[in-house]
Amino acid sequence: MRAKLPIVLVLTIHAPGEPPRHHRADRPALTLGRSSANDVFLPDRTLSRVHARLDQMPEGLVLTDLGSRNGTQLNGSRIVDPVVVRPGDRIVLGETSVEISEEAAVAARVVIEPETDRLERTMISTSSAVASLRRPVARELTDAAELKRLATSLQILNDVSLALLSDIPPGELSNLILEKLFAHLEPDRGLLMLRDGAGELRPEAVRFAEGIDPADIRLSRTLVEMVTERKHGVLMIDTATDAKIAVADSIRLQGITSCLAAPLLVDEEVIGLVYLEARLGRKSFSEEDLKLLTSLANTAAIKIQNLRLHEAAAARQRIEREMALAWDVQRRLFPEVAPELPSTQLFGRTLPSRTVSGDYYDFFVRSDGTVDVVVADVCGKGMAASILAASVQSAFQAWAAEHFAPDRVCARLNDLVYRRTSQEKFVTFIATLYDPETGSVVFSNAGHNPGIVLRAAGGHELLPAQGPPLGLFPGQAYGSGALTLERGDLLVLYTDGITEAANPEDDEFGLDRLIALVRGVSTRPLAQIEDALGVGLAKFAAGVPFHDDRTVVLLRRL
Repeated sequence: MRAKLPIVLVLTIHAPGEPPRHHRADRPALTLGRSSANDVFLPDRTLSRVHARLDQMPEGLVLTDLGSRNGTQLNGSRIVDPVVVRPGDRIVLGETSVEISEEAAVAARVVIEPETDRLERTMISTSSAVASLRRPVARELTDAAELKRLATSLQILNDVSLALLSDIPPGELSNLILEKLFAHLEPDRGLLMLRDGAGELRPEAVRFAEGIDPADIRLSRTLVEMVTERKHGVLMIDTATDAKIAVADSIRLQGITSCLAAPLLVDEEVIGLVYLEARLGRKSFSEEDLKLLTSLANTAAIKIQNLRLHEAAAARQRIEREMALAWDVQRRLFPEVAPELPSTQLFGRTLPSRTVSGDYYDFFVRSDGTVDVVVADVCGKGMAASILAASVQSAFQAWAAEHFAPDRVCARLNDLVYRRTSQEKFVTFIATLYDPETGSVVFSNAGHNPGIVLRAAGGHELLPAQGPPLGLFPGQAYGSGALTLERGDLLVLYTDGITEAANPEDDEFGLDRLIALVRGVSTRPLAQIEDALGVGLAKFAAGVPFHDDRTVVLLRRL
């Protein structure tokens, strides 16, 4: 009976606009956040730079929020204290979700071997093996054992080649390769590793003979570099029994008598390796075995690479289809033109960071001549965010038509979002009700960025939050504020894609820069103000991509 493999937890990361990716929780601690310095980098601008941490503790894998701005949720509930996560759990950080699963752990470690020169004397690469096995052209194979070995090798290659013609997942193909190698070469332990997105070698499949402990497969750095950098197959012979051969401790201490390794090579790129080992008292591999392993690796590598490329392409196509559908829904949400109001100029624009936007703005003229000007930032991207935004828009316009005050609109929308979405979904929302006859503004801010009033006479005022984002707490009441716009005053509403735009030093654009920039061009036509803001943001970002949508609404009283 095969021994039971140890278990390691795996993080499946779903970031906005990206195919899912996997990360093994096999370190003592992992930090997660939007800074590239984290162990798990999450390109999500709704996150804090260092947002949360996962620690290996005696009780299990423990999740801790590191004082993040938007918090960390586990299975729909915001965490306050450290909590143990288990397979099947779902972590939500901003717009990113992380699913926890488990897989058999392969304790394969690449160790740095200082005795490189001694270790290399135990190796025979494929180039030397081929040279030593050359035969005269006229030589006939008459040895029965040799003929049988050749026939078996050809059968293995044929079996794997036939499998490559079928639609087989990479994981199943990796296991099939090891299965065939074990049946013919009878190693004690075998391992197939593939490079992940970061270029690191990760175990894809492992197999071991009956009675052999699979834990702590240690690969010499020299062996790995020979395979991956020099692109050679490697044979190490009698490393524990031949007194003439000195070897590295990482090999000798494991009692290994012989091992094989071959690169998975595609167009001169090594995408992984196959490794087999035999232990003291069992057997030694031959140069013929190395040739078989190398041939099999070359045969399988192209299929593995094609499968991985196909999976990535299919994921991108699904995302593109979803984005196209989402944009078709979302583009109908924005006003086609701003309403014409007495003594007022009004302008709005959204620039999505990807195909679609999680932002939403709207203008609604009431029957009494007042106008609602609102801006929202829906948590999430893609079709789900577009549908939620459409629901918010429909409800908002219905309650505005009933002449609900901004604070009451926020309270109603809050309950709607809470009822119709999971707890990790929320909407930041700022509602202003403007009277063009008097210049009065009544506003309510549900966890949104503070609106700005730039006074023509100088100075500015902020429209601060009067409650949390929509959808977090049922029955939430919202406050309201009031002010009056004088002639020449400018109201600026925006989303955090503007203030959180980052430069190469990871500094944010911020509220102060926004106020200063708009103040400097505040007398221009509104469309030119928005253009100047776009130029200023691009100059500040200096080529760093915008990771969040940017929306700005401008209202000037004439």
